[in-house]
Amino acid sequence: MNFFIVFLFLGLFISLFSVYYLSRDDHIFLRKDVTMEKIFNLAFIVFFGGLFFARVFYGLLYSTKIFLNPLIFFLFPYFPGLSLTGGVIGGIFFLLLISISKNLPIGRIFDVFSISILSCFSLGYLGFFLLSGQNLLSVKPIFLIVVYIVLFYVFIKYIHQYLLKGILKDGSGGLLFLISFSLISLAVNIIDKFKSNPFLGKPENPILFIILVISAIAFIKAEKLIKFPQRRER
Repeated sequence: MNFFIVFLFLGLFISLFSVYYLSRDDHIFLRKDVTMEKIFNLAFIVFFGGLFFARVFYGLLYSTKIFLNPLIFFLFPYFPGLSLTGGVIGGIFFLLLISISKNLPIGRIFDVFSISILSCFSLGYLGFFLLSGQNLLSVKPIFLIVVYIVLFYVFIKYIHQYLLKGILKDGSGGLLFLISFSLISLAVNIIDKFKSNPFLGKPENPILFIILVISAIAFIKAEKLIKFPQRRER
């Protein structure tokens, strides 16, 4: 349990640092008077909202008995069970809800928070495999840890720069994150259950497929099939 809390708060710290790094000199935030205080307040709400949804989704998809006792539901470090898919959905839900209500630049905030979430995925999977006693040298742990390190590098090195230069529209970074996350999760889940039922083997798969389709359509529509050489005037 103690190690679970350690990994959880390490992930939070890394994400918050990423939020700070990506937001500190952002000209859209400066122009819209979005202060670091507002961004960090939003980050904590998104974190706890995502954590709540991760627990709810786990209960709905895997173990409804956790709803019978409030202590079991809220003391998740002692009674483990979180859904990463639920956490992503819940975090984005609170992010969009608060951004709309506070009249914040939704697209840019979505991009910044999506890249920040990516920054802690590798650590999260490392903690999950360690605490669940799985062999870290097997294919699945190595693949997930490495692929999210590479993906974070691509987003921070290239996607973020495309967003700053106007090559990609605000919000497209967040949509690319959802496309990547759903594709990777679906691929791993399907391979895991290939011999039984590849698509419906995990309860999250239909949800991930819906996220993938909606995000891909939204991305194509927003970018108009993306012409990277062109710069968008702000």
